[in-house]
This record gives sequence, structure tokens and C-alpha cells, in this order.
Amino acid sequence: MTWRGLLRLWRRLRADLERAYYEEMIRDELRARAPGLQLGRHVTIVRPDRLILGENVIIHDHCVLYCAGQAPDYRQGGRIIIGDHVELAWGCILHGGGAQIILRDFAIIGAGAVLISEVYSYRERDRPARFQTKIMGDVVVEENATVGANAVVLPGVTIGRSAIVGAGAVVTRDVPPFSIAVGVPARIIKRVDEPSARTR
Repeated sequence: MTWRGLLRLWRRLRADLERAYYEEMIRDELRARAPGLQLGRHVTIVRPDRLILGENVIIHDHCVLYCAGQAPDYRQGGRIIIGDHVELAWGCILHGGGAQIILRDFAIIGAGAVLISEVYSYRERDRPARFQTKIMGDVVVEENATVGANAVVLPGVTIGRSAIVGAGAVVTRDVPPFSIAVGVPARIIKRVDEPSARTR
């Protein structure tokens, strides 16, 4: 191996060690702020100072929590607020760019689900997508609600108390409490307390 190869290897090892040290420092800080926090491996948190965690939160492997972003002065842009006993399953993404994402107590976010607080508007045909104005809105998942695996929740949507969003759904409008929403775009198919066809 040449000296250049050794130098490249040394730089890569040093960068890996620095990243691991920084991640462990962030983990320790989060555990001190949130009693009972269970944090999986390879969890990415951008701007952890804007993350508010309740007690006994479980964040599984490969989750991404983006707590940064530019927001107007009147908005609490980029904040992610997670209540007590909330579970984020493997690989879910919370993108609190332009507004807040709020997960109330006992909410469950399924594997691969994506909650987005800002999207491009695509209203101006002549401008590239990157320079379009953004649509921003708080995403709220109320107490005991469940967002299924690979579902997408768009800006300004509230998932009501004890509501269920089916796997793979794209939620563009509010879901009332005690309702089940499925499909693309998501639509209400029944209330949680109604018996299904199988149990009748």
C-alpha cells in the first residue's frame, strides 16, 4: 500500500471515529432529556436542539428526524414534538422543515412512514421545482393514533385521536377521530368502533 493509500485510510477512519463520537454524545444528551428513551442504531437527527421528547419514547433503527428548516417568524418551523410512549418504527422519516410535527401520547408511526411539513407548490410552470414557493403546515398525530407502514402524511394534516391510517396511504386531508383511512389519496372507510363484515 502506498503512503497516499494509507493517508486516505487514516482520513476515513478519523472521520468515522469523529462521527461515532458525535452521535454518542447526542444520544447521551437525548437520554438525559427524555427518561426511558430507546434509540436504535443509525438514527439521524438534524438539529437535535429542536427535538422535544416525552418519556418512554422508542425510536427504531434507520429513522430520520429532520428538525431544521427555514420558517417565517410566526411559525415554529423545524420543531418535532414527541409525546410520552410514542413509537417510531424502522426507517420512518419525520421532516419538520417549514412547520412543526407533533406526535401526541401513545401515537405509533409504522415502518417506512413519512410525515412531511412542507412541499413545493408547483404553481409556477416556468420556474424549476427547487425555486417554487413551498406549502407549509403542521402535521399532528393525536393521542393513540396509528400511521401504517409506508404511509405518507402531507403538510397541514391532523390525524385524529385513535384514528388509523392504513399501510401505503397518502393522507392529504384531516382524518377524524376514531376513523380508518386507506388508499391514495386516503379516504375514510369506516369508524374504529364499527364492526367489520367478518364479525357481523
